[in-house]
Amino acid sequence: MYATIANHAENETALAVYACPTCKGSLAFASQALHCDLCRRTYLVRNYIPDFISGDLRQSKNFSLRHSTWFDWLAPIYETSLWYPVVMRLAGAKGVSSLPQLLTTVDEMMGTVAGDVLDVACGPGTFGRRVAMHSRTVYGVDISFGMLEQGRTYAQREHLTNLQFARAGVEALPFASETFAAALCCGSLHLFEDTLLALREIARTMQTGASLAGFTFTSTDTRFSRFAQRHGARFFELNDLGSLLREVGFEEYRPRTFGSALVFAARKTAAPTEATH
Repeated sequence: MYATIANHAENETALAVYACPTCKGSLAFASQALHCDLCRRTYLVRNYIPDFISGDLRQSKNFSLRHSTWFDWLAPIYETSLWYPVVMRLAGAKGVSSLPQLLTTVDEMMGTVAGDVLDVACGPGTFGRRVAMHSRTVYGVDISFGMLEQGRTYAQREHLTNLQFARAGVEALPFASETFAAALCCGSLHLFEDTLLALREIARTMQTGASLAGFTFTSTDTRFSRFAQRHGARFFELNDLGSLLREVGFEEYRPRTFGSALVFAARKTAAPTEATH
């Protein structure tokens, strides 16, 4: 009984960091849901994972969102040799084709973190779990509930108690401004429908001086690149990504390329500019 009470209290404490993604107001936890008194919205909590996405993603114009259930099926093999090495090879990545190599490279780019970390499009916490080993709490968000549940399974197996998951889109993150001391965005930036909007929202949640680290892909003339771009993916030139980051308040942009793989880091040094579209 006492263990159940303790677990319930820990769950409420973990949920306290979340804010309404619509109005950014505070949320109250009751009856397996989070409630916003300001805009009268309710967000269900399933298996300790808050769900901040409303509506049917299958109606989205974005290819990745429209086929988000495909990521649920991908979750069990996402960290196996059936996925990362295959995708990285098809994409033309060199030198970081294995997942351990990529994890190490991103971790080095992020550096030491003294505070909570946001992990955007976290999948099963592939990169966030590594950061959680030597950080405070990591909050992962993803559109795939299957990925998030797989992440909880991995975290429990690895005895990580400082890793939390929520279902949310990058365009409306469920956190107050200036919450995080660092952020990750690994393997997803090229999939967002509006890169500038996504980066601006990520920056909003970060403290001044916080580090952003992640990886994406540069433009290449490969079958993989042509296929991905036909389905809405955006690949980046080095200077173009740097310009986007500066526009939303990041400086000290540090890119590293490994063939088509682009690992990058930057530091938030200013408040993001207002959206113009």
